[in-house]
Amino acid sequence: MTGKKIRIALIGAGGMGKRWARALTRARQFDVRAVVDVDRARAQQLAGLFKKCDGVVDWKVVLKRLDIDAVVIVTPHRFLAPIAQSALQHGKHVLCEKPGGIKAAEIKKTLELARKHKRRYMIGFNHRYHAGFLLVRKLYEAGKIGTPMFIRARYGFGGRAGYEKEWRMQKFISGGGELIDQGVHMIDMARSFLGDFSGVTGFAEDLFWGTGADDNAMLILKTKQKQLASIHVSWSNWKPIHNFEIFGTKGYISVEGLGRKYGGTEKVIWGRRKEGDIDHPIEKEFICDPDADKSLNKELNEFASAIRAGRDPVPSGRDGYEVLKIVEKIYKGK
Repeated sequence: MTGKKIRIALIGAGGMGKRWARALTRARQFDVRAVVDVDRARAQQLAGLFKKCDGVVDWKVVLKRLDIDAVVIVTPHRFLAPIAQSALQHGKHVLCEKPGGIKAAEIKKTLELARKHKRRYMIGFNHRYHAGFLLVRKLYEAGKIGTPMFIRARYGFGGRAGYEKEWRMQKFISGGGELIDQGVHMIDMARSFLGDFSGVTGFAEDLFWGTGADDNAMLILKTKQKQLASIHVSWSNWKPIHNFEIFGTKGYISVEGLGRKYGGTEKVIWGRRKEGDIDHPIEKEFICDPDADKSLNKELNEFASAIRAGRDPVPSGRDGYEVLKIVEKIYKGK
């Protein structure tokens, strides 16, 4: 496929589907051939952004088409894994929105199909490609904070009017609540820096919305090297917040804000210890691009690169599998 555009279909034209469509208009390595949604008018509206692109309602028909090489799946959680599995069986590469499914077993099966059919399978943890986290990764891998000791993360917002009626609050469709929604991003980011977690404990509770789906979750995770991560995610934080901190033996790095919605800016703070005065570190602040949609384009670039190179993308299906195993441990402990 070297030199040729990757022919792709977008499955899902809701809120995130619109964001992915905008990203695909800027992705020169892809040729969008179809947009799928249960609402035909919505599918056709997004299809109109591209040349020779069909707006259709049946994803099963689209997967049978020989003029499509890959799919981006952006549906409610319950439908992610079944569509991804069918796509792989039809020989399509898959970029699937997080969390990839509602059970770890679903993703395990999807991974097996990807291997069997020799296709690439990527989970859309787009936080990895935000400008702030890309800078953090660069500083981290350069050893700027020494050996990592612990991570502290907070992520949440206040929902919106009528939020309790949306699909994310319906456990049958979403698989849970805030933990499986925003929580998976924080678990994935913590894993990406510290590695796999051998110790998992925490709670997920419905404290405000009264739907039976958790609107707050708190986790403590531990690696075999005894590094720790604490995570709090919330749908009743009222003020949107995103804060992700990594503390090491020589200093720390934090990401404050995550695009325009969370604080209006996205910035990274790097602090390093001063000899003889460890309570007053030297800090340097970096202001990052707050356009969250650009992370989707970076994801698409990685997806295309993995397809052309015949390698696993980053993040991979295994990342989604490991994250959902942690989510399930918390939910089973309720």
